[in-house]
Amino acid sequence: MNRRQTTELSPEQLRNLWSEWQLRALILLSLTSQIILVILGNRRKYITKTWVRAIVWFFYLLADSVAIMAIGVLSNNIGEVYWEGNWKSRPLDYELKAFWAPFLLLHMGGMDTITAYSLEDNELWLRHSFGVITQAVTTAYILLMSWSTSSRLSPLSIAVFVVGLIKYCERVWALFSASEKRFRDSIPQLMTSESRIMEECNLKQLEGYHVTAHQVLEAEVPVFDESIPESDDAREILLAYSFFEMVKRLFADLILGFQDRDASRAIFESNAMNPEKALKVVEIELELMYDFMYTKAPVVYSSWGITQRIIGSFFILGVLVMVSIDKALVGKNSSKIDLTITLVLLVVALLLDLCSFGEILLSDQTAHWLIKHKKIATLRIINCIRPMIPTNWGRKRKRWSKTVEQRSLLSFSFARRTKPLFCLKFLKLLHIEETAEIFWYKSITPPDPLYLDRQEDLPIEIFREVAAVRSWAENNGKGTDLKTLYGRRGGLALERWWKRSDDLEWSVKMEFEQSILVWHLATEVCYRRDYRIPPDPSSSESYFHDRGKCLSRYMLYLLIEHPNMLPIGIGQIKFRDLYSDLGKFIEAYMSKPLKEVTEKDASKMLMDEVKDENMLVGGGDMSNAVIFYGCKLASLLGKDQNKWQVINHVWMEMLGHAASQCKGRLHAQQLRRGGEYLTHLWLLMAHFGFTDHFQIPRSRAIAEAVLR
Repeated sequence: MNRRQTTELSPEQLRNLWSEWQLRALILLSLTSQIILVILGNRRKYITKTWVRAIVWFFYLLADSVAIMAIGVLSNNIGEVYWEGNWKSRPLDYELKAFWAPFLLLHMGGMDTITAYSLEDNELWLRHSFGVITQAVTTAYILLMSWSTSSRLSPLSIAVFVVGLIKYCERVWALFSASEKRFRDSIPQLMTSESRIMEECNLKQLEGYHVTAHQVLEAEVPVFDESIPESDDAREILLAYSFFEMVKRLFADLILGFQDRDASRAIFESNAMNPEKALKVVEIELELMYDFMYTKAPVVYSSWGITQRIIGSFFILGVLVMVSIDKALVGKNSSKIDLTITLVLLVVALLLDLCSFGEILLSDQTAHWLIKHKKIATLRIINCIRPMIPTNWGRKRKRWSKTVEQRSLLSFSFARRTKPLFCLKFLKLLHIEETAEIFWYKSITPPDPLYLDRQEDLPIEIFREVAAVRSWAENNGKGTDLKTLYGRRGGLALERWWKRSDDLEWSVKMEFEQSILVWHLATEVCYRRDYRIPPDPSSSESYFHDRGKCLSRYMLYLLIEHPNMLPIGIGQIKFRDLYSDLGKFIEAYMSKPLKEVTEKDASKMLMDEVKDENMLVGGGDMSNAVIFYGCKLASLLGKDQNKWQVINHVWMEMLGHAASQCKGRLHAQQLRRGGEYLTHLWLLMAHFGFTDHFQIPRSRAIAEAVLR
């Protein structure tokens, strides 16, 4: 009987426990979400790990939902007690909990380090505007129902309410500023040189003068003060800010003026601009764009934002001191657990504000303001204390991930045949088998240590090639526009480096995605065919092998995981069918399972034995066509000692073509994933003038009045 009574009472005990702790649990979960978003929200711009993005995505969605749920529970509980007439007998049970409502509004205002998880969130600013109204009204209802003239805690809740409401409004304004339409409308319209001349002429004619107008082309190149230090990225920050309007126009897919092109080219082609400085300028520009699109930067770095944070922090500090010192504020009979939660809310709110101040103090925006106002001594002090701060704000902070992702068609083929994916039938029912296989096989492929050692050198080498391509074109009587240098998708590289360019011209005239796959397979075959163990890192041949393989695998990665960043193709190639068919093809030709075959043996077979006469391309079968043409290309390349220079330059031209054709908004979407190398190349090419955005002349027009 006792056991039966215990069993019958258990559900009621659980209900009572949940009734007592549900609000506390929601409050603590909301607070935890804010802490995690502060820690990881800004780090995703330089960390490509999937788990980081998954955690940020989960808590970004959870934060608002939990806060809304907690406010609903709190308003329901207080409303029931008040309208039932029991408030006078139970004021201490809910007075302290009602004080939590403004903190939930504060949490919904979000952190300065993240306002939007993706660009699509910025378009929801109107929905958040409605949320500001509803949550502010609900919070005001809670405070009104719990208001007590005899309590000194009620006036303090007003201070927290005001701070929370302002932060929530700031979040909505940041989302509105980064929305696509508002972002494009905020960029001023360009005026042509002719319009400025006519405006000046008309003014002088109205004054009675006879006016003769002519143009003077002028590129505005920043001149550095000698007091500006060359270290600490000071000059790079100034350059990045001087070009930021141009960068915003690029991301908004708006046209640029030729004055921007001339100024940018004059700086990036100067002898003073080395690859490290140029890439640093691009990194700072992209970091500024990330802050504008995904954080509260448009609000924070303003007189209003700084003032509001200072006043808000003093409000929170004052409330914390009063609650900690004066126990009469919360009542002698208040729950110790509720009092502890209240103190934790206040302390964490204050610490999060201090973290925001730290971000502001160590940001490029602050450094730019100090440099602009010639407060170099203050900047040096900040740079000296930077290493002492126990966060990722250290001196060698990362502005982006500096990773060039890699995918290998040949490695996928071997992995699929030797390590089949478990639960494949179940995944097929869900139609996610291809996604699961790509994710699984890329994780079990061991990284190449030689590639990891040379990974950071790749952007520097590509900068040098982009900088040198125009001079080569001018010296050889070629055009220097984007279409001539990168429009042939590798044809110019074949003309430069291959004696019999007509023999390989067919490989770059296919659909772009098919051309990528054909050249990738040929590069993989040649790489494994020529690979030596152990490789000599100091040899130029080993270096070109590794760079060609790196570019090839990066382009395949883009084709698989970000095809929207590449030019649109007609033929749709299913990657899973391709690497599956390649594995079957190797087994059929070598008459043995892939478990008994090395990738080098398979590459030798693909290069030497696959000929036109012993392989037929199936009608309309894209996989067979890619395999056939890839083997044919590898065979033609394998006969020449100059093949690795050809492979490198073809991939460089293909990469430049892909970067120039990708829309600015698609580049902006990749900033939240650790930064895409294609985006850095796209912006670097724009600084050298290789972009279609330069369409309207925007030279400095000077109208000279001739008085007669």
